[in-house]
Amino acid sequence: MEESLTTEQKIIEAAEGVFLTEGYAGARMQQIADRAGINKAMLHYYFRSKDKLFELVFRHKMKQFVPQIALTLQDDQLSFLDKLDRFVMAYLEMLRKNPSLPLFILSTMNRNPDLMVHFKIEVGQMVVQVMKDEISKGKIRPVDPHQFMLTLVGMCIFPFLARPVFMGIFNLNQEAYAAIVAERHLHVMQYARAILSVS
Repeated sequence: MEESLTTEQKIIEAAEGVFLTEGYAGARMQQIADRAGINKAMLHYYFRSKDKLFELVFRHKMKQFVPQIALTLQDDQLSFLDKLDRFVMAYLEMLRKNPSLPLFILSTMNRNPDLMVHFKIEVGQMVVQVMKDEISKGKIRPVDPHQFMLTLVGMCIFPFLARPVFMGIFNLNQEAYAAIVAERHLHVMQYARAILSVS
């Protein structure tokens, strides 16, 4: 049984690598089998179709894409800006570790938007409600929570989506661009504080 679990994990890790680099359409089951170090028959024994394997990988990556910030949002000892700071820091760190993830998820959702119905994503609603509460208490400026979060998340994700373009425009190598992304947290929070601070 332990060996089966180990083989299954190898398949999932291999599938993640192939799907993230090739996308759904470009991925081949033989590529996944080769990367996992097994034959194609063994791969089909565990996962009978590319769709099933892709859905499993997508679910796993979505859980990474939506940071677990519920506890932070519920921490009454933190101001909203401190909660936001932790969210942005964790979000960018996750994206640095998974730079292909935003494009993977966006392309997947464009291909099959119905996949979203399988996920119970409540973090977004929690952020909006917390912002509304903070606005009503006069602790942050009255801004549209949805517009603010669209802007904030966009500021975090776009550097990863546009990496090849910006590297080309500004003639940056990988190391130089990584240094810029490493400072992204400070700049995103600078904008957030300027927009939300009441004083």
